[in-house]
Amino acid sequence: MLTALAEAHEQGKRRMVSICTGSFALAAAGALDGLRATTHWQYVDEFDDFPAVSVDRDVLYVDEGNVLTSAGVCCGIGLCLHIVRRDLGAVVANRIARGLVTAPHREGGQVQYVPATSQ
Repeated sequence: MLTALAEAHEQGKRRMVSICTGSFALAAAGALDGLRATTHWQYVDEFDDFPAVSVDRDVLYVDEGNVLTSAGVCCGIGLCLHIVRRDLGAVVANRIARGLVTAPHREGGQVQYVPATSQ
């Protein structure tokens, strides 16, 4: 699988998208080298094994053109809607979001996890 991912990335003709910890497969294949990426907040520190990747722990998703990563699974829905919006427009993305009963657009730069405070 890593060989197939690396070859697809080298060809540059394919969009590569990871949801949640799928970003580790892209990192292991070298597809994230020199790029920003994100993953689930609970596993972000494990990206220390991939120093060529600039990990952003405080976003829902990262769009680096043909390589996109999301934080957790719910953030992956936001990323997929972002891709639909980019490719097919807001009308189509909004229609899909209504069917999913989710927000039609979430900016990728939102913090993915806010710790609860005790009162």
